[in-house]
Amino acid sequence: MKLKNSILPAMLLFGAAALSSCEKNERESVEPAFEQGKISHVLADSAEVTTYNFAGSQIAQVNHFNPKSGELETYEQYTRDNKGKLVKLSTYLGNSKTLLTEQQFVYNQKGDLAKTNTAYYAGGQLEYTSFATFSYSDHKLKSKTVYEGTDQDSTTSRVKSYYEYEVLPNGNYSQEKQFVIDETGEPKLYSTTTYSYDSHENPFHDFAEPGSISSPNNVISYATLVHSTNKTYTVSYAYKYNEHGKAISMTTKGAKGKSETLTFGYGS
Repeated sequence: MKLKNSILPAMLLFGAAALSSCEKNERESVEPAFEQGKISHVLADSAEVTTYNFAGSQIAQVNHFNPKSGELETYEQYTRDNKGKLVKLSTYLGNSKTLLTEQQFVYNQKGDLAKTNTAYYAGGQLEYTSFATFSYSDHKLKSKTVYEGTDQDSTTSRVKSYYEYEVLPNGNYSQEKQFVIDETGEPKLYSTTTYSYDSHENPFHDFAEPGSISSPNNVISYATLVHSTNKTYTVSYAYKYNEHGKAISMTTKGAKGKSETLTFGYGS
């Protein structure tokens, strides 16, 4: 999932990385003013931590702020082709505008994402490259394979992990299985994650990145079984909605009982 400071892992990008939410500190909820439209900002306590910039109906930039200092920590810029498809996503470090990651998107003839190429930078220098390939069933993501390197046919590239997904008829992703490649080159099932949803609209779904397993409804819980330890980690989400059924806050509760509340503001 790149070097992103994403604070909404369960609503956009599900997976093992979301387990870190179990360790977050408890915060109080502050409800922002609500206007009809697309989501424009997210607050933790009274601090604005994420803002969204749109070009027409499409996301153009996402900004992440330090909740204590208010300083811009990182931001992502979206580049699209003349048909509106995302072709490049660049992540920068705060006000220095230092490039951290650059991801290129390649599509197949059906319009589905076929491949992403990602370059990671440190101090302005290229440090690491990876790529991922995707497969679909009726335009719904079925699997994702992550490689180290730049070319699938190169002898220097190798598979690092892959994911398999199950999708419900309504488009919600019900299960994710993550496999990792061990030192012998054999795949091992690392984790299985199952998801449950409410019937309300996920406000982030319309501008989810290609290749992410974004669901049209809000996730209310997920459970990840780590097969090597046989331990299950569970995270639950509780929402407050306005009279139009849109989420105005989300409270996360992890396995250790700690919680975090985020509140959402919408623009015209």
